Amino acid sequence: MNATVLVTGILVIALLVAMMWIDMALLRDLAATPDHELSVLTRAGWVVAIIFTFPIGPILYVRFGKLH
Repeated sequence: MNATVLVTGILVIALLVAMMWIDMALLRDLAATPDHELSVLTRAGWVVAIIFTFPIGPILYVRFGKLH
């Protein structure tokens, strides 16, 4: 195994771990947020946006997901 493959593999794993950590933190926050404080999308809509549209969905949730 050459060094480039090893470094690439480590980088991919690190990015996947960071992505999962961010998603889990935002999903915990979403679960703790009452329905009347959510804006733009429903709870199910935010779940889909956070999980399937990384990194745009998490950014949108942080910026527009809750009434401030």
